[in-house]
Amino acid sequence: MVLTSLLLWLGLTGMAKATIEPPDHVYYGNASLYGIPVPTGATVEARTNPEGVLLRRYTVGSNSLLGNYYKLAIPLDTIDPRKPGHARVGDPIRIFVNGLVAAEVSVGVDQGEVKGMGTTTRLDLDPQNMGTGPAISIASTQVVEGDSGLTAVNVTVSLNAVATQPVGIKWETRNGTATGAATCANGVDFVQKLNQTLTISTGAQQGTISLQVCGDTVVEPDEDFSVVLLSTVGGYGVFTVDSTATIALIDDDNVPSLRVADVRVARPSAGTSTARFVAVLSRTHDHPVSFHWATQSGTAVAGVDYVTSSGDVTIPTGETSANLDVSVLASATPVPNKNFRLTFSAPVSLVLPTAPVTATIVDPRYDPAVQEEGAVTGNQIPDLSQPTAIIVSPDGHHAYAASASKNAVLRFDRDALTGALSNAVSYKTSSAGFDQAKLGGVQDIKLSADGGFLYVAAMSDNAVTVLARNAADGNLSFVESVAQGGAISGLKKPFRLALSPDGSQVYVVTQESNSLVRFNRAAATGQLSFVESLDQSLQNLSSLGSPGGIVVSPDGAQVYVTARMGNALLTFDRNTTAADPNFGKLSVRNSLTGGPAGIVLGLQGAFGIDISPDGKQVYVAAQADNAVSWFDRANDGSLSFGGVIQKGQINVHGLGGAHGVVVAPNGKEVFVTGFNDDSLAAFNRALTGAQQGDLSFHKAVFKGDNGSVLLDDPGALAASADDKFVYVAASGGSSAIVVYRRMSDIDLFKDGFEEP
Repeated sequence: MVLTSLLLWLGLTGMAKATIEPPDHVYYGNASLYGIPVPTGATVEARTNPEGVLLRRYTVGSNSLLGNYYKLAIPLDTIDPRKPGHARVGDPIRIFVNGLVAAEVSVGVDQGEVKGMGTTTRLDLDPQNMGTGPAISIASTQVVEGDSGLTAVNVTVSLNAVATQPVGIKWETRNGTATGAATCANGVDFVQKLNQTLTISTGAQQGTISLQVCGDTVVEPDEDFSVVLLSTVGGYGVFTVDSTATIALIDDDNVPSLRVADVRVARPSAGTSTARFVAVLSRTHDHPVSFHWATQSGTAVAGVDYVTSSGDVTIPTGETSANLDVSVLASATPVPNKNFRLTFSAPVSLVLPTAPVTATIVDPRYDPAVQEEGAVTGNQIPDLSQPTAIIVSPDGHHAYAASASKNAVLRFDRDALTGALSNAVSYKTSSAGFDQAKLGGVQDIKLSADGGFLYVAAMSDNAVTVLARNAADGNLSFVESVAQGGAISGLKKPFRLALSPDGSQVYVVTQESNSLVRFNRAAATGQLSFVESLDQSLQNLSSLGSPGGIVVSPDGAQVYVTARMGNALLTFDRNTTAADPNFGKLSVRNSLTGGPAGIVLGLQGAFGIDISPDGKQVYVAAQADNAVSWFDRANDGSLSFGGVIQKGQINVHGLGGAHGVVVAPNGKEVFVTGFNDDSLAAFNRALTGAQQGDLSFHKAVFKGDNGSVLLDDPGALAASADDKFVYVAASGGSSAIVVYRRMSDIDLFKDGFEEP
């Protein structure tokens, strides 16, 4: 039965004469070329030795069941005459991998043992098994050429196995786009080497070819040359496909600069916080750039205040930044500011920072300027979404906020002891009695000095709206809206308001009209009557581009206006003679300008503005300059530059995108919001002496300090008349009015030994 089945399989049944061929001898195993597995498609062949007659061929990967193994079934015969393409047990054969001899064996014989027909032999193949010596490869590399002299570059030559005898390798350099010569000179990029020999010693597996590159200051494209392995000494060793190395010369005469800004990080009371330095390239580069960085102690001590950190950073081609993070350690008790630095070294294709890069560890609990007491948010009060303005009533009983996105004005009860806001009431066109009110895109609100009327700048309605205020409960009622059109001009996109101290005029600056509009005000009814509009087309008003803030001096003699696009602070004289028909009329005196073409610091992107209670200084928050500047005011109202404090100055924090500024009613402090870095910065103000009005940085609070996340995109702010609280409108995140208690009169943290 078995014989019948075999005959059927061979297709020999029914034949008068049948010959049963002996079973094959099978070789199988892995195939590699000098230690590297062969790829799919590689050929493995068995041929007679020495005739070279093909016995069997296999293509690696052709049988999915075998994977990367090969299989050679050598056909055998035992009867003369010998069939072509067949072998007999004991015949010598050679097995080739991709045409290279990888084994010499006798068919059916394994390590002297005759296994015979119908058997298998595991035979892993590699040409290196034939005693060729190790496979030799050389690695390409790159080098920054340098600006002068010689720059060394090492090229690594590797063996795939430890040398059992010395391996001698002939090599030379060859020009590519780079040009070589015997010595460096104009137009020479590297020192040429010819007829060289590298010897890798017995027991080693690697050698180094040392070359020299010529530095220069010529801005040129990146270039390259090559090192070619020519032959081996005595034929010991085999070159793989990696027998030529390319050395890329990276031109360092037109590389980006690395910029790393100082950082401020809040010290946690428990656990750790992260000081994140952002390393930024001045531009992208055609190659990856890299550098090494490490921390260095200043007043902060490694292991006590921060964790020692370092690293090697590569910024890939086309990218421009990387984060460098350092962990800051907690302190159970409040401690003064401490600092540490970053150092930089080993630049590749970039210029390192020359100025020190510093992290200041700030403990918000130590000598605070303000302390967060609470907040009301848009999550609690939907109509508080993205607040744009906040004010406190003169009697301190109420606070009012505005929401541009909800077209709403909100009233709050205010607790004089805690500063807390509660019992919100929202006023919109859907509110009873407000159907005719124009409240679209509210940007600013102001109360009259007597607290009787509230004025609203409705930006998207091109209108100013008047609301009457009930002094007892703070509730509001609609009086009138005056809007652009007809006899009223210059009122496109009203942005900020100011009332004269005598209550006779309301002044409005507008964004689209780039105008300063004057209204006369009826004290009894609060109603407004349009008088005139001053715009950029008038003489000496060309800098009135995108006005951002307006304030009237306490004596009513001047009006001061900031212009964001004009990078300017404009002074207007005001007619203060009540009996004069032109009472309240403004005339432009001058314009102080900043920015690249200006002469005054701290006015680029001039935005928020306030004046000291004594009328002696005007303070400006400049968004583009990230600064607060001050101007001394003479008796005639003229201004002269007093000073400026900018983000990034030593021991100064906050002011990123400086937005709003307010002088405390007692004149002791000035507060500035940083819209871009989510900060509220507090400055001490000199009250006497030659430095009267000058500011000195005290402290800044940031979003994230002490776990608070409410100070998000802070803008407008207000100080309570009792000098106890500051209120900040934060339009991002939770849309909050954040309440801060002023700590200026509390001496708990002052012991006489404060750091300067």
